[in-house]
Amino acid sequence: MRPDTRPIAETRPRDLWIAIGVALVLHGIAAVAGLKWYVAALERPSAGASATTVNLAAYSDAPQAAEPVPPQPESETPAVVEPPKPEPAPVRRAAPAEPRPEETQAEAAPPPPPAATPGPAGLAREGAADTGVGQETMAADYFATLAAWIARHKQYPRMARRQRLEGEGRVLIHVARDGTLIDFRIVRGTGSVILDRELSATVERAAPLPPFPPGIKAATLEVVQPITFELAE
Repeated sequence: MRPDTRPIAETRPRDLWIAIGVALVLHGIAAVAGLKWYVAALERPSAGASATTVNLAAYSDAPQAAEPVPPQPESETPAVVEPPKPEPAPVRRAAPAEPRPEETQAEAAPPPPPAATPGPAGLAREGAADTGVGQETMAADYFATLAAWIARHKQYPRMARRQRLEGEGRVLIHVARDGTLIDFRIVRGTGSVILDRELSATVERAAPLPPFPPGIKAATLEVVQPITFELAE
């Protein structure tokens, strides 16, 4: 046996504990390194992955506290002051005006009587204010003369005789003092076109008409003259 060699039984326990300690240190270093790598892998996002943020407060059953609303300043509304209403002015009643003497006389005077319209068929005469009883008598005589004059120029149309047409029409005749026919118009027809044409033709054939008698002072007369068409039995 060498002098520097020791028995196996004396050196084995110490070497065993050294080996165990070295192994534990190596395992510790490896465990720390692996933990750091794992933590770094969790913190680093993987390529192509998108981060999604989930608001857990929206799924919480607990009521969310409302954000405080800053108080707004109250608007000051100006007070509306109505002006005092003016008092109505007292109504002054005007004293009734005294009637004038001429107005009193005009109200008291009765209206003038209407002018007389002589003639059986009606008459509108100019200058009727100057007509007296004698004038009315002369006018009535003139109307009779005028009616006879017009009847002398009346003709019964043949077609009306064949159809046995009868009727009476009225013509308003405007005549001058000298008998000049100023104008005329039919105021009421006979009911037949044939007889109405003869009404106009009769008056035209009768012109000029008889002049006024000297006693009639009117410048013109308007006479409604009836013309009758009647067949003899």
